[in-house]
Order: sequence, then structure tokens, then C-alpha cells
Amino acid sequence: MKIQNRTNAFTLVELLVVIAIIAILAGMLLPSLSRAKEKAVTSKCANNLRQLGLAMQMFGDDNDDLLPQANGAVPWNNTAPVPWTQAMLDYYKNTNTLVCPVMSDFYKSPFNYFMGSRAVYVETHADGPVNLKRIQLPTQYILSGDCNYRFLPNDADPDNYDRDTLFAESSPGHEQRVNILFGDLHIKSYKKFQTNEMTFAFDLPGIPY
Repeated sequence: MKIQNRTNAFTLVELLVVIAIIAILAGMLLPSLSRAKEKAVTSKCANNLRQLGLAMQMFGDDNDDLLPQANGAVPWNNTAPVPWTQAMLDYYKNTNTLVCPVMSDFYKSPFNYFMGSRAVYVETHADGPVNLKRIQLPTQYILSGDCNYRFLPNDADPDNYDRDTLFAESSPGHEQRVNILFGDLHIKSYKKFQTNEMTFAFDLPGIPY
């Protein structure tokens, strides 16, 4: 009797079944991978803010608790006035700290965090430095956060004297949330202003922009 050898080749139906299974698995995994990537970007942004917060604290320690004054649209390497980002460079060292991957790509700017100076402007009707001693509610005071606002691309001195830089627009990233650095240097993300958790004033809780 002649024995026929069976080949190990897949049939067309078997190949199609394998391809369909791979497609289904890919469809299930891609959303999870996308969410994981988004969380990684959010974590990087939060880490940048953490470094800025430490830099602000150290700068204040060396300057009678005063942070560098924020001004109007001031480019990097300006000499008078010096943008607050450049004034603190020795304290945070790496200019990549100023870049949020999401905000930088969306707003086409390398300066993606603002100086929380709204309280100064409300009290004095003028630009001025934030005095860390004036912050009576450090767990609520908004010290910095994502620049979720269209500043000029070369403006290295973003601030919130007269504009809402957090919630004026829907966030383009971070799962539609913005990262906020508070006066006690903790960081948390939000979709909207929460009156029981944040304030733009030195000594009054829940003051919205």
C-alpha cells in the first residue's frame, strides 16, 4: 500500500480564521495601549510640574519668598524684563521641564505651564511677583498648571493675570483634564473648577477665576 504524505500547509480558510482572530485581538488591545500612552504623557506632565514646584520653592527660599514676576508676551533670553521661566532656570536646570507633550503639540509652543499670578493682579491691579508667605490656603491655591490657552508660541512668560489658562477651553489631552500645581506642591488633574478644592485667591477658598 502506498502511504501519502500529509502536508503541513494551512488552508485558505484556516489562514482567514487566524487573520480574523488577530484583528479581533488588535481591536481589543489598541484602546488599552492608547489609554496607557495617554496616562504616561499625563505622568510626564505631572512630573514636570513637580520639578517646577520644587524650583519655585527653592527660588522663593533664596528671594524672601518672592517668585519671579510674570509679565506680558516676553520671549526667551529677553533681558528686560526677564521671563519667569528663564529667571528660574538655575533651579530646574532642564528646559524640557517646560514642555508638556500634549499642550506643546496642540498649541505649538514650548512653554506649557503658567505662573499663577491672578491673586496679585486682583489685589494690586498691576503685574507683580507672587509672595509665597501670602498663600494662606496652600492646599487650594493654584500656583501653576497646564497652559490650556493660546499664548504666543515664543511667549516664555505665560501667566494668568487676566485670563483663564486652565478651563477656558476643553483640554486637548490628559483625558480632557488639566494638571494643576497647588501651593503645597501637590498635583492633581481636573476637568473643571472645583470650588471646594481650589482657589485663585491668596486667602479665600473657592474663588473662581
